[in-house]
Amino acid sequence: MIVCGIELSGNDAIICLLKQDDGIFYLPECRSTRIQCANPDRAEDLQYFQKTFVKLAEDYKIDQLAIRARQKKGKFAGGANGFKLEAALQVAPSLNVTLLDATQQKANLKNYALPIAFSETKLKKFQEPAFMVAFAYLAGQHQW
Repeated sequence: MIVCGIELSGNDAIICLLKQDDGIFYLPECRSTRIQCANPDRAEDLQYFQKTFVKLAEDYKIDQLAIRARQKKGKFAGGANGFKLEAALQVAPSLNVTLLDATQQKANLKNYALPIAFSETKLKKFQEPAFMVAFAYLAGQHQW
């Protein structure tokens, strides 16, 4: 199974691919570490963003998108643009999308701890939240 972990930040979707096969996980190479939506207020830009993810999922045979959910209200609430990007991915007919909030991630990681330190993954530091949501999704599926 290949999962694409996604952290939405501003107009960007920061991504990390994580593949699980027979209890071992791999970090497949990906042509991009982030996908940007130039202007989430324009329908054309949102459609382009959505089509870019559909193409990425086809090219890398991604089974699941796992998005790190943001709070809807409060001090750490997500911005409107992030919610638009999230919705564009959720309504794409060919994409399987799951939102994982912080509580779900912590519960999944409590039962299936990360086997290596993030620094050993050779991913960029800004990809850590995307990696963690992908790993938490797989841990929640009891794939290990």
